[in-house]
Amino acid sequence: MRKSYNPISLFFLASLVFIAGCATTRAKRDTTADLQSQVTELRSQLQTKDQEIQELQARLESNDRAIQNVPTYAGSNISSSSLIRVSGVSVKDVQQALARAGLDPGPVDGRMGKKTKAAIKEFQRSHHLRADGIVGEKTWSLLKS
Repeated sequence: MRKSYNPISLFFLASLVFIAGCATTRAKRDTTADLQSQVTELRSQLQTKDQEIQELQARLESNDRAIQNVPTYAGSNISSSSLIRVSGVSVKDVQQALARAGLDPGPVDGRMGKKTKAAIKEFQRSHHLRADGIVGEKTWSLLKS
């Protein structure tokens, strides 16, 4: 024997299934929208952090260049300009001249290090100048020839 269903019951059951389906679909859409919103926010934060990193790298490179352009003696705050008092003469010029004179100024790198300072003093002593490690007019005129 076949069971018959009340049309109202069938309508109620169909409505219930439809409503449940819509609710689940809406919940899925809400979750998807939330996730998309989070992804968008994270991408925005990532872009901001990337910009900050680029700015910091640029500042670091700028500082590195500035440090390389400030010659110092043996890590102190004495600049090579206070040790070379002849206009237009660089540490590299002095190092090359010391090497030509047979002295060891260390690497010819344009930095006033311990070896360069010691070689200047040695040159000054051997030429009966005051061995102060400062390249003035007298020292330079003898050294460059």
